[in-house]
Amino acid sequence: MVHPRRRARVLLLGTLLVLSLFAAQLVRLQGLDAASVSAAAINSRLEVQAIPAARGTITDVDGAELAVSVERKRVVADPTLLDDFGVQDDDDEVDPQDIEAAADAVSETTGADRGKVLEALLEPLGTKYTILAREVTPQQWQDLRTRKVPGVTAETIMRREYPLGEASAPLVGWMGAGEMPAGGVELVRDEPLTGAPGEAVFEVGALGERISTGLYREDPAVPGQDMRLSIDADLQWYAYDAVRTRVKEAGALSGYATVIDVRTGRVAALASYPSFDPADAEQTAAGMRNAAVEDVYEPGSTSKLITAAAAIEEGLVEIDTPVEVPVRLVRHGTTFKDAEEHPVEHLTLAGVLAKSSNMGTILFGEKLSDDALYDWMTKFGLGEWTGIGLPGESKGLLPEPSTWSGTTHYTLTYGQGVSSTLLQQASVFQTVANGGVRIKPSIFAGSTDGDGRYHEEPVPAGTRVISEETADTLTKIMEQVPTAMGTAPAAAIDGYHVAGKTSTASRINPSTGTYAGGGVTSSFMGFAPAGDPRYVVAVAIQRPTRISEYGGVIAGPVFRDIMRFALQDAGIAPATTPPDEVPITYDPEKQAPGKARGVTLGDIAIKDEGTP
Repeated sequence: MVHPRRRARVLLLGTLLVLSLFAAQLVRLQGLDAASVSAAAINSRLEVQAIPAARGTITDVDGAELAVSVERKRVVADPTLLDDFGVQDDDDEVDPQDIEAAADAVSETTGADRGKVLEALLEPLGTKYTILAREVTPQQWQDLRTRKVPGVTAETIMRREYPLGEASAPLVGWMGAGEMPAGGVELVRDEPLTGAPGEAVFEVGALGERISTGLYREDPAVPGQDMRLSIDADLQWYAYDAVRTRVKEAGALSGYATVIDVRTGRVAALASYPSFDPADAEQTAAGMRNAAVEDVYEPGSTSKLITAAAAIEEGLVEIDTPVEVPVRLVRHGTTFKDAEEHPVEHLTLAGVLAKSSNMGTILFGEKLSDDALYDWMTKFGLGEWTGIGLPGESKGLLPEPSTWSGTTHYTLTYGQGVSSTLLQQASVFQTVANGGVRIKPSIFAGSTDGDGRYHEEPVPAGTRVISEETADTLTKIMEQVPTAMGTAPAAAIDGYHVAGKTSTASRINPSTGTYAGGGVTSSFMGFAPAGDPRYVVAVAIQRPTRISEYGGVIAGPVFRDIMRFALQDAGIAPATTPPDEVPITYDPEKQAPGKARGVTLGDIAIKDEGTP
């Protein structure tokens, strides 16, 4: 039997040994390993969170927002930390009432569907991360924070908003799933618009809450560059609404319009309908097309402007050159006629364009060689990209002369057999309006770099296509179109001189590959004020089924409304003098100027002399 005093000594020695071990460990932790242990403790409480970068803002020419990134919060939760939120109990397990109370708090403050929140908290049993509300405002998140729901936190996200909605969506583009750009400016300027994300490091408590007095370190995000477009937001919306209204009134398939500054080539509006809602998370590639630069169609009579410009430039015709327009015109076995039946007409060159005579255009257009006609079309930009730099743009189709059939030359003179976009056709009118100098259309006005400095995009250099005299002649001719004697009195604007051209062109039926059942493209394009042009407006309505099919009737009023809005918005005063008048008909019995006595205008008129 061990003596009690010896037992006490052994117990004392054992106790001292244990205490000495504790003391040594304490010295090691607090002295030798203090830094590493402290770091380990802090690291266990640290959380790293990405700071999203704001995407650059896209604005109109005056700074109005067309696309802007706004901060939003994604509410997330660790359901395992909801213990004791709804009820007080003695165990460490989450009670169903805890989850019910958490769902109530989230739903009441954020407006999220309570059933979906409850499902998110219940379904992934054991998970430490679930999304309760994908997008709430910062204020809604602050309201939820005051409820102090354990395990519920928020992640900062950036949402793209488009103030003009459908009116500018095809042009501006859209940020799709995974924050990937889809179409428009968002796609072609994605790199400079995209910023660099940052990172925040901070301490969190046992319930996932941030410790306000703890460590915090931040590497701030760098926002993307802002982009300024040449678009005028008010004009863009007005053009879109005018096209949308007309498409619905006419029971048409689609429509588009553009407004171009004559002097710079900058696009002030580029609208198409149908469009799409950029706020809708579900989009299709077909629905997001920018039809104004992607759709190709046979332009028809608006292309007669090129034929007339070429013939004038080559000295083949003048503004008052007489043209005898027959009832029918046969070329290479094909019979041509005008849109409306008429007897033999005695029209000047101005009259042929003002009345949009196909046969009259063929008669002076056939004096151009195949190569010459083709070259002039390319000079005006047909068959090539405009250079605007928008995704999906088509360069149209201009067949080379070696591929032409016996009738191709004739149909090309009045715009059938060639395909182009609305923007290409508008560029033709910009060239004439600008005194014969073509400036490629552009959409970008400038950008702001990371230091806040604005850099203006240079205006593209112009290329002379026709002489100033020819441009002036064409302008005087086109002033006759929006009159009672022309094909588009509905395009006239009270107080302003307008120069323009109508078109009613056959459309290819995609089901058959022929014109049968394809309907027409009804368009009107022109510029104003005719004496000192500021804007070109081009309008095309595809396959109207009501009201009319003629371009002057369908597209003329849309042109008028958009142009009037643009002129008045720019503060351009109405004219104070009447427009120039040029003869559109002639008396075939009248003496021909500069010719021998007895030689009449009828004798020297361009007329049907059979197939060359």
